Amino acid sequence: MKRPPERTIAKSGTNLEHAHLLNQRVVLDTVRLNEPVSRVEIARLTALSNQTVFNITDRLLRIGLIQDFGRKTAQRGQPAKLFEINPDAAFSIGIHFERDHIAAVLADFKGTIRARTYRARYLSTPEEGLRQGLSSIRELQRKNGRRRIWGLGIASPGPVDSRNGKVMHAPNFPGWEQVNIRDYFREKTGLRVVVDNDATAAAIGESWYGTARALSNFFYIYVGVGVGGGIFVNGRPYRGFRGSSGEVGHFIVDRSKKAKPCGCGKRGCLEAYLSLTSLRQRLVEAGIYQTELPDLVALFEERDKTLMAWLETAALHLSGMIGNLQLLFDPETFVVGGHLPRPLLAFLCQYCSSSCNGRDQPIGLDAPRVLQGSLEDEAAALGAAALPTHDIIAPNYEGIANGDQLSLLKLWDLENIP
Repeated sequence: MKRPPERTIAKSGTNLEHAHLLNQRVVLDTVRLNEPVSRVEIARLTALSNQTVFNITDRLLRIGLIQDFGRKTAQRGQPAKLFEINPDAAFSIGIHFERDHIAAVLADFKGTIRARTYRARYLSTPEEGLRQGLSSIRELQRKNGRRRIWGLGIASPGPVDSRNGKVMHAPNFPGWEQVNIRDYFREKTGLRVVVDNDATAAAIGESWYGTARALSNFFYIYVGVGVGGGIFVNGRPYRGFRGSSGEVGHFIVDRSKKAKPCGCGKRGCLEAYLSLTSLRQRLVEAGIYQTELPDLVALFEERDKTLMAWLETAALHLSGMIGNLQLLFDPETFVVGGHLPRPLLAFLCQYCSSSCNGRDQPIGLDAPRVLQGSLEDEAAALGAAALPTHDIIAPNYEGIANGDQLSLLKLWDLENIP
């Protein structure tokens, strides 16, 4: 029997430089989450010394990542200075590829969308998708003028090799397997490019700017042309060993002989009952051919029988999936969002909340919270725009210890930005 290759197992140590790099990011993240905030409050929240916080905030002010907000009103003594993120410190572009559209946004350092583009068209080939994506990026670059664009984030369906910037497998995107998205856009734009799965990108968007802003551990379920999941553990996205974690759309939820076929080749997958693809198929079978997003909202408001029947079946399967994921991961919350129209998502979340609360839970385990994502159909695009920021400045000791993260002072030197 052939033995597997031996692996060196070790934990990264620490040193003063690593601690300093981590502290820079901890302070910046604390300002981002609690702005406007004073130095005293930062020290209390981070357990860092007042002198350390003073030195770091002074440097962050000098390089323009944070800015003065004013002073805090106090009953006695000198009012404390307050700080906030400087939205104009840097900009990033996020682009989300779906089978039937491309959404792209230009976001500032606070995550406010300054410009957006939307191309609603069926992407028949990777070549067409890449060309349309590049056109979207060029348009946003023109709208941005000469202001600094820090990087480009790309969200793509299917398991993604985020380290190498490739799509590994895409059941709803045939032909995209092993397409190196990162290298194409890096060569065409000259920007630093980060690629991730669209569900993970959307989870990052909700974590930085949306419903999950105050959460450290949550499971995000993205409902679009397909269905995907993004997992956050201790404030960091968990991508798995090969980058394919969270593929809940291809969990089998129906093992009957009448189970619906899925684009992945199996039958009975959650995606065959919950996705926009499955909804549109159901409507077409019923003779309803107007299935654009506004049409779906109108059908919901009319309580169309076909749409409501689909919603109830989808909610039933989603509720069962959430119950199983609760037992497996025990997250703080489940967040459900994506490209499905807001009223339909609200129905799903309300159904799942009621179902989970009414279900007997194992002793000591509370019913899971189910919240609706607040970023709606731009979650993946805005999350993609956050990828370059999240990848570099989010507190991540492992990345710092491995040499993946630079000093913010060096990073913000224009000559050091790729």
